[in-house]
Amino acid sequence: MRLFSRKKLHEVRAVIALGMVLALLMVGVPFSAGYARQLMDRLDLMLYDLRFNVLLPYSHPQPSAQPVVIIDIDERSLKEVGHWPWSRKTVAELVDKLVAAGVVSITFDVVFSEPETNMAQAIAAEQPAGTALASSLQALVPAFDYDSLMAASIGKTDVILGYILHRGAFHTGVMPDSRIEIAVEDVRRTSVEHMGGYTASIPALQQAARAQGFINGDPDPDGTVRRAPLVLRYGDQLYPSLAMQTAMTYLLLDSVKPEVIDGSIQSFMLGDKQIHTDAKGQMLVPYRGRQGSFPYIPAVDVLQGKVDPKLLSGSIAMVGTSAIGLVDLRTTPVGAMYPGIETQATLVDALLRGAAPYKPDFAAGVNAVTILLLGIILAVLLPFLGPTMMTLLTTLILSAAVASTVWLWQVHGLDLPVSGPLLVVLMLYVLNIAFGFFTSSQQKEQIKGMFGQYVAPAHIDRLLDDPAALSFAGESKKMTVLFSDIRGFTDMSETLSATDLKNLLNRYFTPMTAIIFEQQGTIDKYVGDMIMAFWGAPLNDPQHELHAVMAAMLMQKKQAALREEFERIGLPAIHTGIGINTGAMNVGDMGSTYRRAYTVLGDAVNLGSRLESITKFYGAAILVSESTYAAVQEAFVWREVDYMQVKGKKEAIRVYEPLVLRAEASAELLQQVEQYAAARAAYLARHWDEAQGLYSALAEQSAVFKKLCAIYLQRIARYRSEQLPDDWCGVWQHDSK
Repeated sequence: MRLFSRKKLHEVRAVIALGMVLALLMVGVPFSAGYARQLMDRLDLMLYDLRFNVLLPYSHPQPSAQPVVIIDIDERSLKEVGHWPWSRKTVAELVDKLVAAGVVSITFDVVFSEPETNMAQAIAAEQPAGTALASSLQALVPAFDYDSLMAASIGKTDVILGYILHRGAFHTGVMPDSRIEIAVEDVRRTSVEHMGGYTASIPALQQAARAQGFINGDPDPDGTVRRAPLVLRYGDQLYPSLAMQTAMTYLLLDSVKPEVIDGSIQSFMLGDKQIHTDAKGQMLVPYRGRQGSFPYIPAVDVLQGKVDPKLLSGSIAMVGTSAIGLVDLRTTPVGAMYPGIETQATLVDALLRGAAPYKPDFAAGVNAVTILLLGIILAVLLPFLGPTMMTLLTTLILSAAVASTVWLWQVHGLDLPVSGPLLVVLMLYVLNIAFGFFTSSQQKEQIKGMFGQYVAPAHIDRLLDDPAALSFAGESKKMTVLFSDIRGFTDMSETLSATDLKNLLNRYFTPMTAIIFEQQGTIDKYVGDMIMAFWGAPLNDPQHELHAVMAAMLMQKKQAALREEFERIGLPAIHTGIGINTGAMNVGDMGSTYRRAYTVLGDAVNLGSRLESITKFYGAAILVSESTYAAVQEAFVWREVDYMQVKGKKEAIRVYEPLVLRAEASAELLQQVEQYAAARAAYLARHWDEAQGLYSALAEQSAVFKKLCAIYLQRIARYRSEQLPDDWCGVWQHDSK
């Protein structure tokens, strides 16, 4: 730390004050409307493009399940077929060829707004009425009705046509139906751009097409296309874009419903994929690479039958142009002459993959807070640092700012502005280099002050030893997760008052949480009536499997007492299903600046949730995966419930139910478990008569085994009449989650 005389101390204070004023001014720039705001926005766009191009070689997006193919009306197609627009007869032939090749759907980045002239009708109109020539020409009118011919062709498959929404109040054609489910009052409150007119395809083609989507979108102020609207407003309704409608058609969605919060569109659900947007319903275009990232097939080759059907079979065909003369080339972050049809293909692919980067609503707030915090901290610190430490710290902060935005973009698809923080850091660095007063930093105190609000006090020492220990990135480790859910809670909540429902949940959650804590577990979250907990983090637990199963057993035991208590006070009895799984999980402090949570993620976590959801099917209180069972099988008495395959998983797993601690098992229960095991062995050996007899006898003896035995008796009755494959091993596939 550099020491200052009293004579110089007031100068240090002046630099600190100047630095703070500079930071405050920088905070206000993004909210202003002047030249400084334009400069910062322009810099953000340049940094966006730079980041995009630098990271492009390292980005390897997984292709969507459905390949997207571009049918290109290129220069050669125009030369050999003729100038655009082509005859509807030619377009109909193109559609027929694509259908014959086996495409799933066809999307036209084209508007067919004018009917094609019927040559027979036009010539007939010039002939004297009643003449033989006029009559002959009139008879030929249907043969030259190429609009109807094209309509018939596009009616053979799912075809999506484009149309244009205008800011001006002029109209051509008929506006298609809205496919966006949203209340009128929400439409009026949104920031989605309000359009005044439209140009649509002719009615005959509209009626034959599966759906339509608008094709227009505006570039950023610098003329670069970085984002595209998924919806636009016309009247009091929202309408989907061409890419959105193509994805909806492929997913068999007649409509989608946006998530709207305080008049701001947050996201859309396309099947099981959540697509985030900005408040205006715009999505950042996640370009996969330079032009040619998708297969291009010249339209003329399709027309001439030169394309191998394997290249088209099962694909989404998107018809558009890369020809310079048709003026559908755009400036993008990855190229200055980028075909609009490939932008549409990129959007469709991203929507189907659920890979939609976005700028969150909180971006402006995070930017302002970041600028303010960095400005204040550096304004105070830099005057007391030596040149070497100042340069090192500034470089570190700049690198961290860039790295954090890169990480948020690559991992979470979040686009946060970075020019403001970079500028304030650089300006304060230059200011303090010129001034020349510096000091050293107390790094551990800063870390403690920065992270103390995010992590528990017990973790502070670990974080100080290894600052990355509880970072957003977290760690991957073998852990055990538990999910518990009250059965029939939806119906229960509809019959209880808000006060009684709150009372029931509080009386339920409190003892359940206490049991989990006693067994060294960590509560992840409560979601409605669901409890999610895990073992093995943040502190290591060599017996995490045992503690999780023990917690589940104690929770079920406590619920028996709760049912008696609830009956006395007039609350309904509760029964829960619990699912437990052990496996590799990602654990860490995750979230946003506004809210964070120490949580676990991964396939092993999802399997635990699936096990809980099927406990009711088996009449089981607890279902445990084989990975958990293998670690604690000696501690409890078990029954093997099934060898099954949950929906969405390819591998079959064995699931077990713990019945009681082995030390507490009665002779009667042990005999029943042996009888059940013998019945299951006979069942797997296809000795149907023996298995049926054992299951039937056990069902009469024990209420605990009754429902599970009934399930296997039903399966036996079914399998008796079926020819099972030689390699049948008893796997049961669940069709629902």
